Amino acid sequence: MKTRLLWIGCVSYGLIAFTLVILGAVLPELLSHYSQSYSNGGVLVFSQFMGFLIGVLGMPLLVKKLGRKNVVVVGLAMISCELVIFFLPPWPLLFLFVSMAGLGAGLVESCVGTIILTAIKEKQAVAMSKMEVAYGLGALFMPLLSSFLISNGLWALAFLVLGVSSFLLMIVWRQMSFGSLDHLLIRKESSPDIKTQGHTSYRSKGFLFIALAAAYFFFYGGSEVSIVHFIPSIFAEKWDIPNSLATITVTIYWSGMIIGRLLTGPVSEKITYHRFLRFINIGGLIALAILAVSQTVWVGFALCFFLGLFMAGMFAIALIITNQFFPGKTEQTTSILLASNGLGGSLLPIAVGWSLDEFPVQTAFWLFTILMAFMLILVIALKVLESVKMRTHGQSKTESI
Repeated sequence: MKTRLLWIGCVSYGLIAFTLVILGAVLPELLSHYSQSYSNGGVLVFSQFMGFLIGVLGMPLLVKKLGRKNVVVVGLAMISCELVIFFLPPWPLLFLFVSMAGLGAGLVESCVGTIILTAIKEKQAVAMSKMEVAYGLGALFMPLLSSFLISNGLWALAFLVLGVSSFLLMIVWRQMSFGSLDHLLIRKESSPDIKTQGHTSYRSKGFLFIALAAAYFFFYGGSEVSIVHFIPSIFAEKWDIPNSLATITVTIYWSGMIIGRLLTGPVSEKITYHRFLRFINIGGLIALAILAVSQTVWVGFALCFFLGLFMAGMFAIALIITNQFFPGKTEQTTSILLASNGLGGSLLPIAVGWSLDEFPVQTAFWLFTILMAFMLILVIALKVLESVKMRTHGQSKTESI
């Protein structure tokens, strides 16, 4: 039953990636049809993000009211509304449908992640890395599909494909049984480990840990979104190559991401989560620093692959480490971290875009390098706090004996 749950979780994550990148993939055609400016297109994308943020933050409350499975079903139903865009409704209505889809995506991503972390206690990194691979494949497939549809004058069909796919997945979630795991999906309270011994609240050292973890996700989300959106422009300007060649950097980066996510589970289980997280942050830092000083475009392409390879496991492993620090708070912890990730993905690209306007292009690489250095410092700090917690917990158990 865990295998069945993991597979539908992977399909759900792939659909979420599909949902979050569809606007960017067809935005030029969409704006051309409605005779709108890129500024208005930016507002449309921002409305999707705000919906996503509300969904992520509201997930724990809805789980208490409806249960986990019903929250996923509701989220998928909201994403299904994007099929209406296929019929090209009036421009103002697009904001409603895009916001609803963003809200649904926030609910589904955070809730499905919570379900997997709650149901699968052993080899969580393997499970989460499979989910992240599915997300990466969805992020790769959507632009390819959109490019094919645009070349054939059928770009609006992408919204129909997304809406129908989400509707069908909603039916599968609604009807499928997961045997002994069903109680985790229908219960309206927090997970059974809420009374786990050693439960840590968000107060005192717990608050510092969740704050540092949220900062890590903020920097990660901002770095990933900025790299995907700006690295083709950076390559084109720094090495004076055609845009058609520069866009390959995103494909190379995501290829590294997918391979890295396939390796994340087995490797992190062998060397421990904290060591793995430190290793990939050091690797990412080195790759970015070399990118900043590299003089050869082909070396740059190779470094894009390694950057994706090293960044691939950061999200999943940091999510697992933080949830293990707060047993019984899976919904709340996952919600906070995903919200921080989304917030970074919306705000930090603004800073990167400003740096590209005001400073030499390689400055952006140094900005990414600084962000990765901050992330490495945060990883070390999280390990220190976890070690302090373990020592304190061990002393309290000794005293009670």
